[in-house]
Amino acid sequence: MRGRKDEWAAVLALLGGVTSATGSVMLVEGEPGTGKSLLLAEAASVATARGTAVASGRADELGRLTPLGPLLAALEESPTASMPLTRSAFPDGPGLLLWLAEQVRTSLERRLASGPLLVMLDDLQWADPATVMALRTMPSRLASHPVAWLLACRDTPGRGEAGRLFDLLEEEGATRIALCPLDEGTVAEVSADILGAAPGEGLAALAAQAGGNPLLLAELLTGLREEDAILVEDGVARLAGITPAGAVLPLRLHTAVRRRLDELGTRTRYLLEAVAVLGRSFTPAYAAEMLGETPAALLPPLEEALAAGVLVATRDELTFRHELVWRSIVDKVPSPVRRALREQVERAAGARGTLASRGGGDGGTGRLVDLALLAWDEGGLSRGLDLAREAVERPARGRHRQPRAVLASMLIDLWLLDEAESATESAAGEADAEGEPAWAAEIPVLRARLALAAGRPGGAIEHGEAGLAAAGILDAPLLASSALSVLGTASLRSGDLPGAIRYMERDLVRSAPGIPPCTRLRSELAAGRISEARDGAAGGMSSLGGIYDALPRHIGALNGEPAAAAWLVRVAMAVDDRRRADAVVGAAEDIARRNPALPGPSASADHARGLREGDSEALGRAVAGHADPWARGSAAEDLGVLLGAGGGCRDLAVESLKTALACYGAVEAARDAARVRGRLRLLGERCRHWARTDHPVSGWASLTGTEQAVCGLVSQGLTNRHAAEQMFISEHTVAFHLRQVFRKLGIRSRVELARLAAEENGHRRPL
Repeated sequence: MRGRKDEWAAVLALLGGVTSATGSVMLVEGEPGTGKSLLLAEAASVATARGTAVASGRADELGRLTPLGPLLAALEESPTASMPLTRSAFPDGPGLLLWLAEQVRTSLERRLASGPLLVMLDDLQWADPATVMALRTMPSRLASHPVAWLLACRDTPGRGEAGRLFDLLEEEGATRIALCPLDEGTVAEVSADILGAAPGEGLAALAAQAGGNPLLLAELLTGLREEDAILVEDGVARLAGITPAGAVLPLRLHTAVRRRLDELGTRTRYLLEAVAVLGRSFTPAYAAEMLGETPAALLPPLEEALAAGVLVATRDELTFRHELVWRSIVDKVPSPVRRALREQVERAAGARGTLASRGGGDGGTGRLVDLALLAWDEGGLSRGLDLAREAVERPARGRHRQPRAVLASMLIDLWLLDEAESATESAAGEADAEGEPAWAAEIPVLRARLALAAGRPGGAIEHGEAGLAAAGILDAPLLASSALSVLGTASLRSGDLPGAIRYMERDLVRSAPGIPPCTRLRSELAAGRISEARDGAAGGMSSLGGIYDALPRHIGALNGEPAAAAWLVRVAMAVDDRRRADAVVGAAEDIARRNPALPGPSASADHARGLREGDSEALGRAVAGHADPWARGSAAEDLGVLLGAGGGCRDLAVESLKTALACYGAVEAARDAARVRGRLRLLGERCRHWARTDHPVSGWASLTGTEQAVCGLVSQGLTNRHAAEQMFISEHTVAFHLRQVFRKLGIRSRVELARLAAEENGHRRPL
């Protein structure tokens, strides 16, 4: 009974009071596979050992045609056993059910005359109406007898009458317990029990895909052990030469999942198989599009899947409750069928496009744009790029996103900047020609992203502010969120953390309902970077949970910049969350496998894997493979840190860090360059980073760049120590610069500095 200490204590209390003649009732709920039946079986063993008789029964879906079937099975006798089996012995019509219930009550009283009794009934979500009616009244009618009731039911939306029964019994004093999914520690304990050894990191990551469901966990691990897919060395169980993402699920697990799906109707199973190949999560509209039906037509099978607990509803989508169930369904769909299902949507879009062109519509352009964005969000970069290029060649109207703008955005993600700039300017001309304000408003945001990718954070801020203003005029929150993400990132790279924080705090899209996953996740990535810079890795993780949890279904956040995957791995490792780090690496490698013609994803995957495994060769490949100078600098910095950690490769570490410094300098990433200079100082290397310029002797214009950075942090309320941490310099250096600031500005306190800084910010650009 791992992880069920409190629940088991409640069961023991029920058994301990069975002789007190109080008619105690306990209600047990949980999703399928959480151990309800095991709990009842253990209770029966303890009751028998204590001399308490046990009457045990179970409802089943087919048994709903047999009135009082579970109770009759529990009593192991027919209520007509002592009567002649003649037609006249039974009442007619509705009186039959009342007569049967009375016979069951009489049988129970006869059993109770011999001593205390535990009545256990399982799977009551399938109980027939007569059983529900009997259980509604029988516990109270037998309350003066030494009997305890232990009733179990699935905790799913489809439990119907059984759910209402449990609610009524709880109101009358019944104890109600819920068997929740096992926590991470208990999963590790159960894994060790099954395998006879502690699970290694890879195996623990695979076990986590059971979502804490004991049945799925047991079937997975037992099946892997039976198929010799686990090696035990030095007391640690590991997957035999495979990663969690590449592990082949055992037949035993597939059988358990198939039994679960067999409870559903044929149409519901077909729907689940069809949508599973597209990812763990999906929208009803997209499922309807793929199957060529309306969302309303899919309502019955979707409701059945939700009622059975196979699917759950999230804020934006429907999701397979357990990753292992989803993977099992996908694995059992033959590869040709998977390909055919993916192509079905595109054929449907093409057919609609033909009809639209005949009727004067947009030739299916909007559908192609939607498909391109969907493919991009799911990691099909090459496919998304092809669809976007095809959409550009078709007629367009303003009812959907501008195809050229979508294409430009994708090209920026891939750091194909020359083509991206050409596409952006073409999109600007098209927006002006069509007179579409929404299209025109997106252009400055694209230019901001281009400037940031090209290493011009100042230009990115200028264009980003223009895009933010345009989004405000049009009341376009999604566009505003994109602009704020660029503005926050550009401010952070240039060393203006207070400005980055102000931009982050203005982006409210992350918590708004109905936001497309890709937009929300990119906003969360920018917010996570800023939070990590301000509060450390733990603070960053508070903004990043949605990104990690969306993998591998939504990987749009990993496509936004080449070093995003590596950064997410770095943050997860900093808080010792290896499972999430592995999830990012797996997603990055999956993107690379699916897009072999694009060099960027391979470099990103090498960067993430090298950082996760401490692999200098993989990091070296990332340095060579990244086209983006900032991403190349990030990989070189990671390589330098790795080489310098051992102490025996100082020269190579210094060389790599100097490469990082040059890359960061080329893109004006002042904050990152300062961090690398700090690392070089620790290795005994000092790099001059200032240039002599003429300044006034007093006033704000007299401050150097470093002094202005100190002002920005201190005026936000940071202490000298915290400012030093942000600037990667010593606390004494901050104090020195602060004294110079006070002298040049003619002030004596931090309060005066905060006032002057606020005034200066107001003169430069209001945020």
